[in-house]
Amino acid sequence: MDWRQRRDNTNLRFLLEVAAQHGLDVSACLSNTGLCLPGAGARGESALAGIDAIESVELWQELAVIRNLVALHPAPGMGLQVGGRYHLTSLGLLGYAMLASRTLRDAIDVTGRFRPLSLSICPVALEPRAEGLLMTLDERVLPADARCLVVERGMTAWQCLFSELLQRPFVPLQVDLCVPGSASPQVYAAHFRCPVDTRAQRNSMLIAGADLETPLPLANTLTQRTCASLCQHLCDSIEDIHAPLARQVMHLLMGRSGRIHAAREVAEHLGLSERTLHRRLAVEGYSYRRLDERVRRNLAERLLSDSGLALDSIARQLGYAEAASFSRAFKRWTGQAPDHWRRQRQAEPLEPLLQALAHPGSGDRHRA
Repeated sequence: MDWRQRRDNTNLRFLLEVAAQHGLDVSACLSNTGLCLPGAGARGESALAGIDAIESVELWQELAVIRNLVALHPAPGMGLQVGGRYHLTSLGLLGYAMLASRTLRDAIDVTGRFRPLSLSICPVALEPRAEGLLMTLDERVLPADARCLVVERGMTAWQCLFSELLQRPFVPLQVDLCVPGSASPQVYAAHFRCPVDTRAQRNSMLIAGADLETPLPLANTLTQRTCASLCQHLCDSIEDIHAPLARQVMHLLMGRSGRIHAAREVAEHLGLSERTLHRRLAVEGYSYRRLDERVRRNLAERLLSDSGLALDSIARQLGYAEAASFSRAFKRWTGQAPDHWRRQRQAEPLEPLLQALAHPGSGDRHRA
């Protein structure tokens, strides 16, 4: 488990929202994380006014917030409240890829293909069963005090997402739990509306085969293919980079592709001096310029091959003031002018994501 992996602030936001709802001190929830919110000493929703100042969080920081929250409010059931806040839009491109999938089974398969883009803090295993599909959360990567909240959150988030995909309440066949400090089976049975075993050997949810094969109301082949392509691109961009700091820099640059960032800005965001950033990247075998150009080149090639955007539009999306500056940079990276590179592409381009989402009926829509 790479606890230095960096994600956006979605999980943190939902944890702190529930903490504020219970009147807990948000600053105490952030203790020993290196994270701080303006006015964090306040209680209630006003304490969350500066949450957007924290754009991304490392997994160890999220885990620390979870443990702090459990220590402040140890009663079981907190994870049910956190999990209930998740929607498909919480997952970004992955959520849209799920929404446009043909069936619930296909949507679940998408999450397996692009696991790095999901918000789960635990590994997830999928096991076919005669009744349908068993989804299991492996809580063994977590300390004991965090397991109940994380498992409750994960199970509830699944139920919320599947209900949103099906556009009707989703009810599992069975939920199994094996976490310390869990609530009574009756509490969970009322929440999930199905039989619950709190003395099981695993943390799992059993999904009926009929639900898995139900056609999704918003299925759209074009949109799903486009979103899946972009999800694959995001995963591929960092797939071969295993050094922790280099991965953090790549994640940060991909999330801020709308303008060019100096090494000093990235170093400040990571809590490092610029000299330390360069030194530590060099130890890992990378340079900041190499990572920055890789991100911009990958995004440029994707935009050139998968969209009909003009060069000036692509240049703006990559942070260049004008198309000429972008063209010079692209020729330095590839040895070709962007227009020439685009003409040489043999693969049929995909429609842009926004066009697909704006015209959901334009693809091969799956109908029941």
